[in-house]
Amino acid sequence: MNPPAGARGNWVAPRDARVWWIAGGVMAVALVLAVMVDRWHTGLRMEDARARVRARGATYADALRGAIERRVALLTGLRSFATSQRNRAALDQEFPLFAQGTLSGTNGVRALQFVDNGRIINTWPLAGNEAALGYDLSKDPRPLVRGDVQRAVESGRVTVTGPVALVQGGTGLLVRQRIEASGDLPDLAAIILDIPVLLSEAGIPDLRSELLLSVLDRRGVPFGGDRLPPDVAAESLTVAVDDGDWTLLVAPAAGWAPLVADAVVPFRIGAGAMVLLAGLVALVFFGRTVRLEQEVVATESQLDLALRAGRMGVWEWDIVSQQAQWNAAATELFGFDHADFEQPIKELLDRVHPEDRPMVKTVMRESVRGEREDHVMEYRIVRPDGSFRWLLSIGETTRNEQASPTRVIGVISDATQRRQFEEQLRHTQKLESVGKLAGGVAHDFNNLLTAIIGFGELARDHAGELPASAQRTAIRDDLQELLQVAHKGADVTAQLLAFSRRGPSEASRLDLSAQIRETIPLLQRLVGASVTLRTELAADLPAIWMDSAQLTQIVMNLVINARDAMAAGGEVIIRTSHVPAGSGKRPLDAPHGEWVCLQVEDFGVGMSPEVQARIFEPYYTTKDPGRGTGLGLAVVYGAVETAKGVVTVRSFEGVGTSFHVFLPPYRESAR
Repeated sequence: MNPPAGARGNWVAPRDARVWWIAGGVMAVALVLAVMVDRWHTGLRMEDARARVRARGATYADALRGAIERRVALLTGLRSFATSQRNRAALDQEFPLFAQGTLSGTNGVRALQFVDNGRIINTWPLAGNEAALGYDLSKDPRPLVRGDVQRAVESGRVTVTGPVALVQGGTGLLVRQRIEASGDLPDLAAIILDIPVLLSEAGIPDLRSELLLSVLDRRGVPFGGDRLPPDVAAESLTVAVDDGDWTLLVAPAAGWAPLVADAVVPFRIGAGAMVLLAGLVALVFFGRTVRLEQEVVATESQLDLALRAGRMGVWEWDIVSQQAQWNAAATELFGFDHADFEQPIKELLDRVHPEDRPMVKTVMRESVRGEREDHVMEYRIVRPDGSFRWLLSIGETTRNEQASPTRVIGVISDATQRRQFEEQLRHTQKLESVGKLAGGVAHDFNNLLTAIIGFGELARDHAGELPASAQRTAIRDDLQELLQVAHKGADVTAQLLAFSRRGPSEASRLDLSAQIRETIPLLQRLVGASVTLRTELAADLPAIWMDSAQLTQIVMNLVINARDAMAAGGEVIIRTSHVPAGSGKRPLDAPHGEWVCLQVEDFGVGMSPEVQARIFEPYYTTKDPGRGTGLGLAVVYGAVETAKGVVTVRSFEGVGTSFHVFLPPYRESAR
């Protein structure tokens, strides 16, 4: 299907977008695969780089361990010197010469010491160390120092303590071992090593241009080399130092990425080219398919849109298999899911209103027999919620090559609203006709009543001039009854004229509460002794604009209607109130906006929903014959509508009825 002229751009863009989406999806999948392969490849290259860094780090770990072990070997000579002495005095005399000769050819040893019972008794060189002579190591506040002294005495092994701050400055290692001697010779031989010298000898300072190295003691505290940032992923190597291992952290100074860049970057360039190639292939391969598919979808979408705009459902009945199909719009009209039906046609017919079902069956039967080529019918259905809907069905029967009917295809639409409009139109026309007829009849009859009342009053007056007798009294009573009936007829014609809006109307500003107060005496006579009239009239109400006679007629008709609903007596309440716009205490049935409200409430028999739906119809009444004309509430409705107001009713059988009359406040501009 080709797009219409002038609208081609609107059709091409969605199809191109669909192709690009598919191509983008293929590229996304290819990209995910490329990322996965890249991670695997990068991981291999990273392992190679880490292996190279660990190999270089191991070289310096071995160099550091060798530098320490070479110094620790001095303990053997120091212990041998101690055990070769006869006594303490000989050791004190020979130690300076021995120590001077030992340290003269050794770099990185700060001092040699002998310790006896936790106290330093000999140390070399003395310069700067006089304060250390006689120092009680067993009472050293540093637990590490004190504990290592005790451990060296008890174990007999070489113990390494540090790094520690030295008296003469800098940091060092304290290396000790027990002397197996008797007499007054010392318990321990000790040497103090200079850590910066050891690190320098291992070559660590020379690596800062390529690697970052940091040495941690056995507590994990760094004491030499570079200070690594906390987020650096360093390789960890072990430096074995006799009774406690150290840790050497090694990381590339420029980070790990440059070490693998030479291998990773070309691979990623190739992977990116493959992703683009996959997208290009998808674009070419799926382009034509997607365009054809979009044309089909666009055609179906236009058809579905047209059906939905007309609220029309499409259905198809296969006569051979007795199966039915329909679209979503038809499903919505019937209010069910066709997947729930085992025998669609039978159960579909069960949804038709019982009064219309024979007609529908007849039409479908004639379609199956081939007696109908098409049909148009309206019928009612019963939805699952119990509501009724009118449907308009238009169908056509198709035949095979043998001219036998094979299926019926049609459309259905919701005709409920059209039916309601037609019914409302008929009702409105009926009311209008009744109003015109009532107005004409009432006007002519009112003229007749005027003459009847006038001549009746003259006859009554003439009868009064006759000599007093029983006959004169009877004539006057009869004429009085005649005049009362004529006045009642005049009241009826006045109501008819008000209903037809042919009576005179003179609107003015009125105070609703004040107007009702004036009618209270009349209302009390109307309701009689068995009914109590109670008023709740609000003060300072906004003024309203309407005819005072019509307002009085509204109040009187509502009160009389309330009185008649309480045959055994009761109470009628008349309330007035102001309903501001947006008020949170509005009556439930109050329309939007600002209103002056009149409420007439009784506690009588109430009304059923069916009666409430018809109470404002002219000549409709539930009262006994002779007690009501059926015009009272119709006149109320007409008068309220003339004043541009709204009248609502709430009633419950056995509870009572409440009428609310909402009248707009007076506005000079509205007048």
